[in-house]
Amino acid sequence: MADVNPEYLLEQFQLIEEYLQRARGLAGRAREEYLRDPYAVDASIRELVVLFETSHNIAKHLIAREGWRAPTSKAEAFEILGEQGVLPEDLVDAFREASRFRNLVTYQTAIVRDEIVYQVLQAHLTDFERFLSLIARWLSVE
Repeated sequence: MADVNPEYLLEQFQLIEEYLQRARGLAGRAREEYLRDPYAVDASIRELVVLFETSHNIAKHLIAREGWRAPTSKAEAFEILGEQGVLPEDLVDAFREASRFRNLVTYQTAIVRDEIVYQVLQAHLTDFERFLSLIARWLSVE
């Protein structure tokens, strides 16, 4: 393996853990309570975007350090990790969807529905947990 920066990766892992903790707190709210609180929805979007962007930073770091082909999109970074055997296809698919969600909340905020944000919180925080676990396992084998 090329020069993976362990300090950088540790910092990124810690950031994901911090934002996962925040997101879990929001996800733990009852649906009705959550949907009545526009600040919770806004905070959730922020947590999810930071989780995605930080995961993407890790993916780009590994791709660059390993000399794998350069991604042309955020989603493709996760596809490359799948091609290299770092991530399973179901997680690549989940991050492809996360990329779409990130683009939606970044560029088309007027059409983001609060219910969708709540559903993403409920169903997809484990994707980030799995990502960390698989990256850590891959790094320990390399």
